[in-house]
Amino acid sequence: MITLIRRNPLVAYFVIAFGVTWAVQIPALLIAEGNDQSLTNDENLRHIFDLFRGRLSGAEASAFLLFILGAGPLVGAVVVFAATSGRAGLGDLWRRVTRWNVGGRWYMVVLGLPVALAAVSVLAGLITGSLDLDSYDALLPASYFIPFLLYMLVFTGVWEEPGWRGLALPYLQRDNSAIRSSWILGVLWGVWHFPVIIYYNLTVTEVEPAVLIPILAGLVMGTVGWTIVNTWIYNSTESVFLMVLLHGWYNTVNAFLVLPFENMMVATVNAVLPWAIAVFVSKRHGDDDLADRPRATLPVGTPNGST
Repeated sequence: MITLIRRNPLVAYFVIAFGVTWAVQIPALLIAEGNDQSLTNDENLRHIFDLFRGRLSGAEASAFLLFILGAGPLVGAVVVFAATSGRAGLGDLWRRVTRWNVGGRWYMVVLGLPVALAAVSVLAGLITGSLDLDSYDALLPASYFIPFLLYMLVFTGVWEEPGWRGLALPYLQRDNSAIRSSWILGVLWGVWHFPVIIYYNLTVTEVEPAVLIPILAGLVMGTVGWTIVNTWIYNSTESVFLMVLLHGWYNTVNAFLVLPFENMMVATVNAVLPWAIAVFVSKRHGDDDLADRPRATLPVGTPNGST
């Protein structure tokens, strides 16, 4: 197994990332369907509270615990670094995961960008007349904001970013431009979400199966645009810590400012806007690096030996 990983670390990473996540999340979703149980992020926070209060049945607890074990990207990064470069690779990953001192400017970008995207999306709905503010139906009480943010930071940020940006992106950028690497990673990142998206649309929103095709295509394209934005931030800072923060914060802002409206115009604008930023970044910095510094690659001693 170690030999196979060393021969093609990137393929091994994606196999592990997909395999671990899908192997636990698909059974979890099937169990949840039998329980008439939802495993959306907001409901999962409630499941944590109910688990500690002893309010979950055995089947409900099994579905929830299985689902949150789907940290395939994190597991993939740790396994591949351990197999290919041992302590040196894991140490380098840890340094980037804990690299927080990147300047106040980038914290303003990471914290301000999701809020700006949500605000413009809601404003677009109001201007076009497709959105009524009275339609806001909160997924969670406002008092849950901080607990939900912490949940998102761990179970989306930490669970994913050491893999997507900690290993896959800099590895891809060894032999590909930043924009090409972003397209490859964005498509795969989008597909990685397919089981949850398919389950949600078929069982919760109850869309026709044929409608899934444009939904999944839109998901992938939206993910590619957002991945290009993420690449710009990562290549400018080489901080996985910042990417964890962005991932958790973005999901939290969306959960409180975008998703409660259940409005197609708002959701569409929110998915398209990152492409405007991506085009701007591409024009300003160029597709090779998508930053004002050389694109980030893995150092000597990590998968495949050299940059």
